[in-house]
Amino acid sequence: MKLFTWNDILSILNGDNSADFLGGAKTGVSVGSFDGLHKGHRKLLGELLTACRGKGLSAGVVTFLRPLPGIKHSGDYMGDLTTLNQRITLFEELGLDFAIIVDFDDSFASMMGADFLNILLNVCNMELLAEGIDFRCGFKGATDAQAIRYWAEQNGVETIFVDPVYFREGTDEEERISSSYIRKMLSRGFFTTAQELLERPYELDIASFRRSQTEKLPQLLPPDGLYRTENEKGELVRLEIKQRKIVELPDCQVLRFASC
Repeated sequence: MKLFTWNDILSILNGDNSADFLGGAKTGVSVGSFDGLHKGHRKLLGELLTACRGKGLSAGVVTFLRPLPGIKHSGDYMGDLTTLNQRITLFEELGLDFAIIVDFDDSFASMMGADFLNILLNVCNMELLAEGIDFRCGFKGATDAQAIRYWAEQNGVETIFVDPVYFREGTDEEERISSSYIRKMLSRGFFTTAQELLERPYELDIASFRRSQTEKLPQLLPPDGLYRTENEKGELVRLEIKQRKIVELPDCQVLRFASC
């Protein structure tokens, strides 16, 4: 999988880069934070990949250095489910061809939705856009699905809008699968539910905790307590969390809450 920054895309747009994006290949794109890469994300990206393979397009995503809720709602935000490195690994496992990483700064946040889509069209040769039905883009999210459909019709871009995915656990009520709901489950120590919705055990990128030099945690930590976790070799590791901190970082790269 090839990685690009948004600055790389702007350089091509401005003629500062002689190379075409992916050698001029036609593409299908999905835009989002994709934090955790849960069942809903997998359905969306599965449809993107299926459509792209059928049309001979390269499939990729535009994602962000950090999930957008952590930027827009930092006051009550619980934490990321995945680090950027984890998301990139999951994208690769799904079979995506490329990812464009955006630093959601003031310049990007102030961009009009049509301008953003035009860049994907003209630089990334986008012929297909796949999103969730409630996806919005552009300044203050002003460009909704209806506006995107209109833009796509005017520019010969195919659109796929995917409905939310729901699950039912122990009651007749359905819950919409979302990153925010999974954060709530993990904040209460409900690892089995989180694993079902993520389709994998919740995993801490211990290497990122080791690199972190600030109070801002790389990922959401479960409630204070002692946990039996597994490292990348499948070995059991005792993990203590106290006052939203890991008491002693273990000598490993990752820890999975697989046996909780």
